Formats: sequence, C-alpha cells, structure tokens
Amino acid sequence: MEVHHHPHPGKKKFKEYFLEFLMIFLAVTLGFFAEQLRERSAEKTKEKEYMREIIENLKYDTTRCTLNALENVQEQAGLDSLS
Repeated sequence: MEVHHHPHPGKKKFKEYFLEFLMIFLAVTLGFFAEQLRERSAEKTKEKEYMREIIENLKYDTTRCTLNALENVQEQAGLDSLS
C-alpha cells in the first residue's frame, strides 16, 4: 500500500511577504480614499440642500418683515387718528 505524503511547501521568501503586505496596504488605502470621496459627495449634496432652505427662509422672513412693517404703520396711523 502506498502512502502519499503532502509536500511541505518551502519557507516563504521575504519577497512574497512584501507583495502580500503591499496588496493589503493598497486595498485598504484605496478603500479609505473611496470612502472619503463618497462622504465628500454626500456632504456637498447636503450643503446645497441647506443653502436652498436658507434662501427660502430668508425670502419668507423678508416677506413677513415687510408685511409686519406695513401693519405697524397702519396701526400707528389708526392710533394717531384716535388721539
């Protein structure tokens, strides 16, 4: 009966370890950069949305201030005529 022994792989060389490290390092680094780009894109989208909301709020506030000022002038005129 024959016995088959598994061949023992030779000791890894420094070059193989270095290549494995380099591949893992590049994968992690590229993943980090991709995540940064995605976050920056999301932040720009939120920034544009916030700017639109601020503009809308300023338009509304300007309109309300103008109307309040007109109402105050009318009330002041009514109080002057009363006295």
